[in-house]
Amino acid sequence: MQKLQDGHEWAILREYTPQGRGMAKITRELMEGIAARMAVGDSLLNIVEEKGMPTYAGIMKAITRDEELYSIYREGRVKQAEFFSDHINKLAREPLPEFKDIRLANAEVQRRRLEIDSLKWTLARTQPWGIRDKKEDTPEQQSITITWGSDAVAVKPEGA
Repeated sequence: MQKLQDGHEWAILREYTPQGRGMAKITRELMEGIAARMAVGDSLLNIVEEKGMPTYAGIMKAITRDEELYSIYREGRVKQAEFFSDHINKLAREPLPEFKDIRLANAEVQRRRLEIDSLKWTLARTQPWGIRDKKEDTPEQQSITITWGSDAVAVKPEGA
């Protein structure tokens, strides 16, 4: 069992490293398959639990060491965020089922709110620059002029 410098075990990684499973070799083709599944909303935790798949820790190690594998993984994550965006809209627009008890309807609203908030948090971290994943695609800050009475104040973004 690996230990951190402070003596704590890698409990999280151990949890996602099923016992008795060999390490699958992480190839370009395998990573493309993983990325394709993430692009349609599948979680990496679900993917690695399947027989014949590498461990979660193995994938993290591979994408850290290999730029090509990281690029494929990153593209899968960006597309997954796009999927989550569509899923958020579906959850928000889908009508509520008919409930005899209003408390069940309220519980469903709260469940959807929690799911949407969780997906929005994930979306903001996995796709901060949009579907093309390019920083230059983000909207540039514009300067704003505020006029109050006869005095005008120009507000400019930092670094401008």
